[in-house]
Amino acid sequence: MVDILIRACFFLLLVILGYVMKKAGILSKGDGVALARVVLNITLPCAILVSFKTFVFEWTYMMIPLISFAANWLMLGWGYLLSKRGSREDRIFYMLEMPAYNIGNFTLPFVSGILGSTGVVATCLFDMGNSPMCLGLNFIITALVLGENPGRSPLKSVLSIFKKPSFTVYFIMLMLSIFSIKLPDVVFDFAGLVSPANGPLAMIMIGLMLEFSSEKSKLKEVVTVNICRLLLAGVIGLLFFAFTPFPYEVRKAVAITAFSPISSASPAFVSELKGDVELVGFASTVSIVISLVLMPLLFALI
Repeated sequence: MVDILIRACFFLLLVILGYVMKKAGILSKGDGVALARVVLNITLPCAILVSFKTFVFEWTYMMIPLISFAANWLMLGWGYLLSKRGSREDRIFYMLEMPAYNIGNFTLPFVSGILGSTGVVATCLFDMGNSPMCLGLNFIITALVLGENPGRSPLKSVLSIFKKPSFTVYFIMLMLSIFSIKLPDVVFDFAGLVSPANGPLAMIMIGLMLEFSSEKSKLKEVVTVNICRLLLAGVIGLLFFAFTPFPYEVRKAVAITAFSPISSASPAFVSELKGDVELVGFASTVSIVISLVLMPLLFALI
């Protein structure tokens, strides 16, 4: 437990380091964007690949993406109810910020440096149910509720998840696991060389992306969204950890992944609908800070 907590604290320090270097002018947010490309296209796929080396598939594991898929629909409906009497901007904000999790950019790099390989695979499976929603379906539903043409089909939105190298890698590895097909050891050896860099680079990237600025009058919306997300995360984490038959490492990974921050894709969709992008950015930053505090505590306590 102590070793995990120390490692989590080191990750937090790397986030702080990235943020301080940005404020000092040594690095910029643009450097964070470049670093994100390295993480998402190289180091994270390698970390996922390594995690699947010893994974043995069981059909019961498919319960995990179903849970995250259902959680997105629940939060989407909750956001609809919260914004029913609000303005158009309120509707956009609540329906796109309440659901969806930032797993690929945040949680996966975080858990890959702390949890074992089975835990990383469990996080990937949680993202499998989350990705179609956060990368398009939530946007389409919100646009339709607003009475607007989303400009894309649900099928194209679902297929767009394969543009994420990390998703493509764990989808392929999951299929190989289902059919008990093993890749040559040299593939895992190469991935094992690259994957240790994933955690540190991702944490510095997150630090470079953090932004703290918004009107105080809109803090209520930010607090409301984050509290609602935390309540659902607590319910999912408690029920899954206490009442499912999965191995301890899987139950722990899913319970922690439920506390992932707001999807990093949300600002782009809010901008497309002409919503309040600054408010969304602030809500996402607050969500990341909350996750940075809570997730190491959960690693240590459960």
